[in-house]
Amino acid sequence: MADGTGNGEYKTFAGAGFGTMMVQLASGTTETPASASSRAYLRDGLPSLYTDGDFGMRFVGALESVLDPIVAVLDALPEHFDPDYAPRHILNLLSAWLGVTLDESQPITVQRDTIRRAAELGRRRGTKGGLELALSLAFPAVPLRVEDEGGVVWSVAAESVEVKPPQFVVYCDKPVDEKTQAAIARCIEQFKPVHTAYRLRVRAPKKKAPES
Repeated sequence: MADGTGNGEYKTFAGAGFGTMMVQLASGTTETPASASSRAYLRDGLPSLYTDGDFGMRFVGALESVLDPIVAVLDALPEHFDPDYAPRHILNLLSAWLGVTLDESQPITVQRDTIRRAAELGRRRGTKGGLELALSLAFPAVPLRVEDEGGVVWSVAAESVEVKPPQFVVYCDKPVDEKTQAAIARCIEQFKPVHTAYRLRVRAPKKKAPES
């Protein structure tokens, strides 16, 4: 029996002793819901028998909305391990795999470049070129140069000659603060040749002219 209120959105059903039940009619489209993503990896694999019904598509759509983030990560897995796109926690994982120590105080672009050239750093580690590469990656805005003192020792009388330990000098042609000096020293210790001594010479800041 129809509701006497004239409201077309409701129908009234009178029961024998069970009171009155009001049922609100569903409004809106009954078309198949859109895919949770452009992949449509679940619904595209269903037989046509199940794709014709609204319930089946809504059920599959709910599963797609839950699984879609996982599938998106799997689809983009190569980019997750690409130094240019990897999230920060993946960069830390890559640095542990490659044996590279990242300085978190450095910009993220510098850290990505260090990971990208980790193979070259490992291959040239312990050489002058490897140290220059490590310093240029870690401190791109600081002019640093490495000078190897070298030298040859010989004896005409075939006597033992005292040999000085090998050493080199790293020049910083720009005044930097003590924190940066300490960071440069840590980088040198990490990439310098074993059993070699070094000196770090930093340009002193210019003295202000006395006021007249």
